[in-house]
Formats: sequence, structure tokens, C-alpha cells
Amino acid sequence: MKYSLEEINKRLKVSKRGVSLRLRGDTLSLRATLPPRPNSQKTQAHQQDVALGMYANPAGLKAAEDKAIELAVDIVKWKSGQDFPWNNWIEGKLTQGFTCEYWIETFKEEFLIKRQQFSASTWEKHYLLQFNRLPPKAELTGELLLKTLLSLPNNTWTRYHTASSYIRLALLAGIEVDLRPYKGKYNPTDTIKDLPTDEAIALIREQITSRRWQWVYGMLAAYGLRPHEIFFATIEPKPPYKCYVSEGKTGARTVQPFYPEWAERWKLWEPQLLVTQKTEYWELGRQVRQSLYFRFKKIGVTLAPYDLRHAYAIRVSVVFELPVTTSAKLMGHSVMEHLKTYQRHIDEKTNSRAVERAIARFDGVAP
Repeated sequence: MKYSLEEINKRLKVSKRGVSLRLRGDTLSLRATLPPRPNSQKTQAHQQDVALGMYANPAGLKAAEDKAIELAVDIVKWKSGQDFPWNNWIEGKLTQGFTCEYWIETFKEEFLIKRQQFSASTWEKHYLLQFNRLPPKAELTGELLLKTLLSLPNNTWTRYHTASSYIRLALLAGIEVDLRPYKGKYNPTDTIKDLPTDEAIALIREQITSRRWQWVYGMLAAYGLRPHEIFFATIEPKPPYKCYVSEGKTGARTVQPFYPEWAERWKLWEPQLLVTQKTEYWELGRQVRQSLYFRFKKIGVTLAPYDLRHAYAIRVSVVFELPVTTSAKLMGHSVMEHLKTYQRHIDEKTNSRAVERAIARFDGVAP
């Protein structure tokens, strides 16, 4: 079905609704013969415009046609003797009935199906998760969007991406609210801080009581895998205990353990795979992250699963002094991505380690 001003008015005329759609400025209005408004000096029905406050984009036009049909029904009831429900049509009340659920579904149809701006997995991961924070049956308003956004921790991935999603949703629904000042600052290259030492990483594993989750933890720690990659990893049961990742976000690759002693001590070639019905990489990764978060919280450890991957990246560059090309290949991303994400943190640790080694080699006496 086509949603343009001309096509909608043609359908309304053919169906004899007695209502037409008009564009006033950059927003839409309905025009029909209606009874006098409350407190009006007029006494006879006359042609009137009802402002909708919706923009003339595809979603706004679709919603406006729905409102035109709704108004037509109220006109029929009024002509049959019922009072006309002006309270539902006075400006400022027109968005009532347009719930979060309605606009989210409209957003999905407009951007996922019609425009094909993102894939189904992107919709699930980056939009639906954020939109699910909104009460589905509540009216979508700028106040609700802002209140929900401010309930999230500032300067985090969650706040930043939720704000971006809500900005697009507000634009689609024609809601005038500026959420940009509340996005916060988020830069993944600045978030790798206070990583646990290798000694602490080994100790934390021993505090996890489940053999299965010890194995999962060990895979992330020793091989620096992404959480979803454990489902596609097999270990060679002999030194140097290479790990073969058959598929994942960046395809297949071979990974070496650092430290090899961890792979041997923890017998990582004996898989303890999770039972799951998930198939998407992001779904598998989220399942692993959420379960590990629960176990970390249970033993009083403030650690994120991705911290183990970050620690691996710095370990191979600082402790084992591998070239950046080798480090990037082991981690399954480009040299550029490796430098962008880790270089500042690697440089800090490398410089500190170089100073420590220089001082340790000095056998003289300070003047």
C-alpha cells in the first residue's frame, strides 16, 4: 500500500469517509465538517482542521490515515446522535493511543522491512533491546524517552546506544525532544582500565565452582576468545595446545594460548560446552556474558568477561612482546582495529615494563 498525501486522500474519498488529509507547514492535519469546538462562539457544524502533530514521512502518513479513519467513525456516531468526543481531538491530545508498542512496530516496519537499513540481527541487538525498556502500552512521549534514558548509567555503551535509538524513534513519531545532551560520552578505546593481573585471573578461575564455567573462563583467559567463539573452538591436546576457531564474527582462525601452562593445567582440550538453542553469534555471546556475570557476582568479583580478552591482548604484546601483526591475527581482527583499541594501553604498560627492566639491569650506585 502506498503512503503519500495523494494516495491516502484518494482512498479516503473512494471510501466516502468525509475526511481529508492536509499538509500544514511540515506537519499533517485532518479536515472535515465537525460540530463546534468546546467554548466556541459558533453554533453550526463547519469545516475544521484538526492538527495531528505528525510529520509527512512514511510512518507519519500511515498513522495519519489511521487517525482519519478513526475521526470518520466518530463523525458517524455524532451524526447518529452521540456527542462528538472533542476531548480526544483537541490539539495536544492527538498522540493518545499511539503507544510505545505501536511506534516500535512502525519503526521496525519502516526501517527493517521497507528501507532494509539493517539486518534482523542488528534489529534484535541494537534496537529491540533498547526499545524493550519502554512500557509497551504507555503513550510514547518525549518525557518518557528522557526519563527512561536517564535511568541508565551515564557514559556507558548502554546509555550512548539507547539514546541513539530513541532519537531515531522520536524523529519517526514526530516527537520534539532533544536527547543528544544526555547520550553521555562513550569511547571503547578509553574503557580498558584496571584490568586484573595474570595472577588474579588465575586465582579467580579457582573460585568458580562449576567445572563447565571454569572451562569457559579458561578459554576466554588463555586464548582471548570472544564469548561466542567458545561454541566453535577445539583444542589440540598436545603442546603448544593450539585452538582452532571454525567460525565466528571474523571467521575462522588459529589461536595460541598465552600462557600455554594455563591450557595444560586447566585441560582446556576437554570441552565443557553449554546447552543452548541460540544460533546468532550475538545471542551466544550474550548467554555466556550473562552467565559469567552471575558467577562473578556470586564470588564478589567485579570483572567483565571481555576483560579477559583485553588482558590477553595486552599480555601477548607486553609480556610476550609479539609483533602487532601477530597479535592482531591471533585475536581475529585487523592491525588497524588492534591499534585503535589497545595501543594506548599497550604503550602505557610497555613503557612501564621497559623502565622496570632498565632499573633492574642497572648495577651501579646512584651519585
